[in-house]
Amino acid sequence: MIDDEATEIVLSDGVTSIPFVSSRPDPTVAFGGWEFSDLIDWRGLPEKKSRGEDRPNAHGSFQEDRSWRSSRLISWNAKFIGATLAQTRDAIDALSAIGAEFPITMTVVESDRATQRLVTVEEAKPLDRRARRYGSLAIDVTAEDPRRYAVPADVQWEQTGPPSAGAGLVWPLVWPLVWPGGGSTGRIALTNIGKAPSAPEFRLLGGFSSALITCVETGARIGFDRPVPAGSVVHISVENRQAMLDGQADVSRWIRWRDWELVPAGQTRTYQFEAADPVDSPKLEGRVLSAWW
Repeated sequence: MIDDEATEIVLSDGVTSIPFVSSRPDPTVAFGGWEFSDLIDWRGLPEKKSRGEDRPNAHGSFQEDRSWRSSRLISWNAKFIGATLAQTRDAIDALSAIGAEFPITMTVVESDRATQRLVTVEEAKPLDRRARRYGSLAIDVTAEDPRRYAVPADVQWEQTGPPSAGAGLVWPLVWPLVWPGGGSTGRIALTNIGKAPSAPEFRLLGGFSSALITCVETGARIGFDRPVPAGSVVHISVENRQAMLDGQADVSRWIRWRDWELVPAGQTRTYQFEAADPVDSPKLEGRVLSAWW
């Protein structure tokens, strides 16, 4: 399916970013820029990975309880219009280099939102330029995860400390009555506004001797049974089923319970935070990237 709503594509490897602007309804790119057309299969449901097992003595096949989706092939045509032949050659070389060895991020901007996927470049095939100042390429990429997600920079982290009591009222009451502040439920709420399930991610900010995250709606738990000093952060990825300390050390072996649950499409999940032996205001941060097919 061709996506006619996309206005911009951006490929990024974390260091280099290459933007493409839509050539529809009219070409808008200036000399020295990329434009794109015919973005195919950014949206839609990919095929099922497997078919049901045939019934040996009956019509059809056995009903499957769950359908799993295959990876997604995405393609588009790109054109660069250079001020000089050398500029065009350099742009094609730069595009050929990005994603040549490692997966990259592909972001598509549409009228209502920007969404993103991690993709592997299958081919960026230059077409015959005949030594002219414009270069055309056919680009194919594969998204191993067929879902597209909200751009992480657009989704804020929700934060809470451990539950604590409020200040309460003081007797005798004095008018006008002022209700004292303070107190915390120790909970955060994460909402997936998309149409596909998505994995939440959490950050545990020290210090504490151990911590527990419990989903209020389902009772699913993720615990971390290792002291974390104040100033250190443990990042827990439900998608990767992994915990990293300060972005350097894999501390997944200290995870307890491991109830890896996704946030269903169009729903909110509430998470309760508990920390043992808190030091210097430990915190739980969490977010979920809304997902679509």
